[in-house]
Amino acid sequence: MAQPLSTDDKRFELLVSAVVDYAIYMLDPQGRVASWNAGAEKIKGYTSSEIVGEHFSRFYTPEEQADGKPARALKIAAETGRFEDEAWRVRKNGERFWALVAIDAIRDEGGTLIGFAKITRDISDRREAQIKLEEAREQLFQAQKMEALGQLTGGLAHDFNNLLTAIISGAELALRHPGDQDRVARFLEGIRGSAQRGASLTRQLLAFARRQPLEAKSVDLAVQLPETVALLRHSVSTEIQVLQDLAGTLPNVDVDPGQLELALLNLGFNARDAMPDGGKLTIRAEPVRLSGVEGLHGDFVLIRVSDTGTGIPAEILDRIFEPFFTTKGFGKGTGLGLSQVYGFARQSNGGIAVDSELGSGTSVKLYLPVSGALAEAVRAPTAIHSGRILVVEDDAVVAELAAELLRTMDYEPHVVSSAADALHALSRGEQVDLLFTDVVMPGGMSGLELARKVRERFPELPVLLTTGYSEAVGGSASEFPVLAKPYQFDDLAKALAGLLQPARVPVPS
Repeated sequence: MAQPLSTDDKRFELLVSAVVDYAIYMLDPQGRVASWNAGAEKIKGYTSSEIVGEHFSRFYTPEEQADGKPARALKIAAETGRFEDEAWRVRKNGERFWALVAIDAIRDEGGTLIGFAKITRDISDRREAQIKLEEAREQLFQAQKMEALGQLTGGLAHDFNNLLTAIISGAELALRHPGDQDRVARFLEGIRGSAQRGASLTRQLLAFARRQPLEAKSVDLAVQLPETVALLRHSVSTEIQVLQDLAGTLPNVDVDPGQLELALLNLGFNARDAMPDGGKLTIRAEPVRLSGVEGLHGDFVLIRVSDTGTGIPAEILDRIFEPFFTTKGFGKGTGLGLSQVYGFARQSNGGIAVDSELGSGTSVKLYLPVSGALAEAVRAPTAIHSGRILVVEDDAVVAELAAELLRTMDYEPHVVSSAADALHALSRGEQVDLLFTDVVMPGGMSGLELARKVRERFPELPVLLTTGYSEAVGGSASEFPVLAKPYQFDDLAKALAGLLQPARVPVPS
């Protein structure tokens, strides 16, 4: 015979029955409903007489019933003491609602399972609000992305239109005065200078995107930093004092020396522009061991570039690494300097941080990884100005220019426009000394795929890749040497000399 309820038990039962915002009810050990409160009737739609004795699985969606989720929920609650979930549940009328659910196992004094206490709350409104918030955030993100893209394309259009104007005008003037060699030479120098500035602009963009192929070497900072400081002294006004403070012993760092110099010059020029009335620009370097700073761990060299300039407002400090973001006047900066530094640091497996205070100056901290070995002097290979080179390039103009460069170096170029044509030429036994191929090409086979096929079939044949977009190369830089586009005469000559041997390399037929 059931024991009569005590006064406290009656009060508790009345309290549970009166709650209308939560469905609070009991289940027997098999999952059948044993009690039902007003909140359960309000949320789920069943009266007590309709639901008591029925299995609680009817509150689950057909998909979860078929998946066996109700039984798993009771099993977890019985084994661990509690089961929690957020999921769809079904009301009496078939309407679905998003529920926050908790199931607690109830045991008697002897530890025997006697049932479960189940609490369900309808949080559909909260979920809908969360979805709307996420949608608003996504819309804001898209708007910011489009703004950044507009700023990027606008800056690119402005800078490249200036460069193209100089190139087109110089070429037209050279064509109009073919007999005046001095004037033609001047125009050609202007064209080459504009093209080189365009190449530098592209390299800075690729560096920011971390898609610029870097030629990492073990760099002796005790040598390179003083050279860069000397260059900066000649590039700033006499009102700016350029100082260096280098630790007595600096380990070598594994970086691309050209990109390091460009990064330091960009930082120096930014510091110069922040000190229109003069000040101090200091470059310090010291070895540090990091444990989580900027997400870095291990041995690094910290290069700190500090100025006593105007400082950076706090509200724009988070944007200074964005490409084409600049606070300088129109025509006084591309907004790519700091983005190049950021990309260089990250691509070099290092980091960058900025401290700035209005009126007190800015300090940029560049962390670069310590080299695994001391720098070694590398003897430049002697150029081999002979041999036949198979050029694979789908752009006819670029192919002809590459061929002309090779002829100027006394090589014999053989130009084809596709990877398939190159394989066909090699397969019929054509004698070549080196394969020089673009990476991105139409026709179903890239230059990288061609290089791998050539290595399989003609392992003694040297391969040189070239591309203007290094992501197309991926991790193949360790497989094959890569010459970045746009390349110059000396770049190509050096790359070829490093691959060609004095003896002719026959291709097996």
